Amino acid sequence: MGDKMAGLRRMFYPESVAVIGASANPQKWGFGILHNLIQGGFAGRIYPINLNREEILGVRCYKSLTEVPGPVDLVVVVVPPENLEQAIADCVKKKPAGVVMITAGMGEVDEAGKRKESEIASRLRAAGIEGLGPNCQGMMCVQSRLYAQYVWLYGKPGRISLLAQSGNVGSSILGRGIWHGIGFSKFINYGNEAFTPVHELLDFLTEDPDTGVIAIYIEGPRDGRAFLKSLSWAAARKPVVILKGGVNEAGTRAVSSHTGAMAGSNQVFLAAARQAGAVVVSDLDDFYYAVVSFAGQPLPKGNKIGIVTWGGGWGVLAADECGRLGLELPPLPEQLARELGEMLSYRWSRNNPVDLATSGGNRGLIKSLEFVARNPAFDGVIHIGIGMHLGALKMAEESFYMKQPEQEGLRKLWLEGSKKADEIIARKALEISVELNKPVLVASDMAASPGPGNIGWEVLNESGRLIYPTPNVAARAMSCLVRYRAFLDRGKTD
Repeated sequence: MGDKMAGLRRMFYPESVAVIGASANPQKWGFGILHNLIQGGFAGRIYPINLNREEILGVRCYKSLTEVPGPVDLVVVVVPPENLEQAIADCVKKKPAGVVMITAGMGEVDEAGKRKESEIASRLRAAGIEGLGPNCQGMMCVQSRLYAQYVWLYGKPGRISLLAQSGNVGSSILGRGIWHGIGFSKFINYGNEAFTPVHELLDFLTEDPDTGVIAIYIEGPRDGRAFLKSLSWAAARKPVVILKGGVNEAGTRAVSSHTGAMAGSNQVFLAAARQAGAVVVSDLDDFYYAVVSFAGQPLPKGNKIGIVTWGGGWGVLAADECGRLGLELPPLPEQLARELGEMLSYRWSRNNPVDLATSGGNRGLIKSLEFVARNPAFDGVIHIGIGMHLGALKMAEESFYMKQPEQEGLRKLWLEGSKKADEIIARKALEISVELNKPVLVASDMAASPGPGNIGWEVLNESGRLIYPTPNVAARAMSCLVRYRAFLDRGKTD
């Protein structure tokens, strides 16, 4: 296993990369991958392999891999199936650490394609070469500035690594995260899983010091028993979030034509994955928010949640979702209720959720958060109310009334106050969470995306956190943190 892990590390931290099938045509995959290696800032040597050109994108071409001087650590193969034989023969001679086979049209198509995959895999294994694919989009390692992939997505360094059987599902998570300013470590699209099996890739990420959270989109592992064994080992060390594709009859048919994976008994697989310690989610949104939460938030000590909300409806939705997920909403301790009552108006809820009923102003919203978070009755807090000031900001900037000369003083006050309010709320949420090592999830549909004037977002994003778009999403993310904590605690008592 040591040699295999060393080979995979050399594959993700290479000193040289060759692209067999590099193209000068911007519409070809061979162009996109070569372009991204250069554009992404890879500092090592890049070798385009093309029979008919002297150079592409200013980089000298070679007619074959065997003509490249010196060793090659990683080879990306972007040729049609009928041209694979020479590419594979050259890889066996050159012996790179790894091969990423973008080529599609094999195991996902028919039995003949599966036999061809198997034959290629045997040849690569015999030569000691790791591999991804075929039928994949590529891979990335942000720390080595390696973007050996077709999608034009370049991330900033972070702790999240994504292991995806589907390139477009992986790209969805990467794209959203990059737009939100979230950092990543690695993206591995392993496609048909004909070469290095997914459980060995999981083992690599478990040992990888640059990976703190592992996200897996899987349609069906080739060796379910080995995968679950690796999953159990990984989850005891790092959070692992799984989204399974092909969980019903329609999805299973789609899986067969997508990656040729065997769906098997999905309920058995998902139950076993949960037992192994994975946090299993059921849709793409929860997959994204769970992974980002694990990367940016501390784990709660238990499942007792406090909710602080500016408006009652948001609190009701959060409470409903918490109840559905088995999270506890303890009543307010008597002393805490007195402290809140001395500060808030008569309209507040006097219960958990702490509903300010739009009273108390910024001070009430901030102090309520602080009082609830500091109380040991609660293991985590969902805070709903940031972002209302963006509406006031818009009014101050665009209202015909505010633009009248006699309202200049009021307009300036609104502009300055609105910009400052969300910043103060966000900083307090972050400060308390870090100080107490307690998750504080901030939700707001009005402030859930980066944009002009959204200072609250910017404050939280600096530390790798998000503003969740709805109370329900925040509650589901909190539930994921709670579930993983419960798994770790069970391991301590076993």
